[in-house]
Amino acid sequence: MDSAITLFNQIIKMFVMMAVGYVLYRRKVVDDNTTAKLSNILLMVATPCTLITSFNQEYSAEKLSGLLLAFGLSIAIYLLNIVLASLLCKKDDPTGRFCVIFSNAGFIGIPLVTGMYGIEAVFYLSPYIVCFYLFVWTVGVILMSGKKEEASPKKLVTNPCIWAMLVGIIVFLLPVKPPAPIMDAVSMMGNLNTPLAMLVLGAYLAKTNLLDIFRSAKAYRISFYRLLLLPGVEMLLLSLLPDAYKQIGMIILLGAAAPVGALAPVFAQMYNRDTNEGAQIVSLSTILSIITMPLLIMAAEIL
Repeated sequence: MDSAITLFNQIIKMFVMMAVGYVLYRRKVVDDNTTAKLSNILLMVATPCTLITSFNQEYSAEKLSGLLLAFGLSIAIYLLNIVLASLLCKKDDPTGRFCVIFSNAGFIGIPLVTGMYGIEAVFYLSPYIVCFYLFVWTVGVILMSGKKEEASPKKLVTNPCIWAMLVGIIVFLLPVKPPAPIMDAVSMMGNLNTPLAMLVLGAYLAKTNLLDIFRSAKAYRISFYRLLLLPGVEMLLLSLLPDAYKQIGMIILLGAAAPVGALAPVFAQMYNRDTNEGAQIVSLSTILSIITMPLLIMAAEIL
């Protein structure tokens, strides 16, 4: 119960910051060009710095085994998402499948995990975020483009979050950590992650007509799959973990239970799909997550 209350409070804080982004976009203080640049700063600087900071802790075999477990769980969850999405969504609905498979684990997951467990706990969420990029630039691209040859190995090799995790693992394994001024600077840049992410998400919400969001039957259906059905199945599976790994399971569940990934409308635009539909699903699932995520965590605590 305590975790669910902490999570709810954290989500409220995030929605307040999102509201600022919403108002700034509506009042034209920021525009599409500004939010695109903020998204790039988030992807290229803030999120990688947060990941590296989370690895700046003393090495132990127990933590390393926990990290490997988190990686295995993350891969398993994405594979399960792909299978369930293929069963729940029609073959001619790539946007729906994409939204079911990919959560907003970076923008939403990192602030929530940091708020609930501290920056060190992002250590166990980082494999889920890396798996997001591994799968989104392969399975996601093939799904939205309809062509296997469109999958982009270059996007994987050059992705800053993947490199950040590699750097983070080196930092974790080093017996002597990098100098404090360097890591402090990295940590301070990582602190930009939450406010930037929320401002960008608020701007995304401002781009869509809120009344249209709440009228879309498909947005409700896909949000149900993404926010409750899939995380519910995964919660039951994660509840089988030994007690020593329960917190790792909870951290992975937070990533898995996050609303639809913000890349959905971006990929829809890239591959000539319905951009408005993707934006509506992202917006509705983000709004509904204020209710669903605390409920899931409460249920997970009972299990």
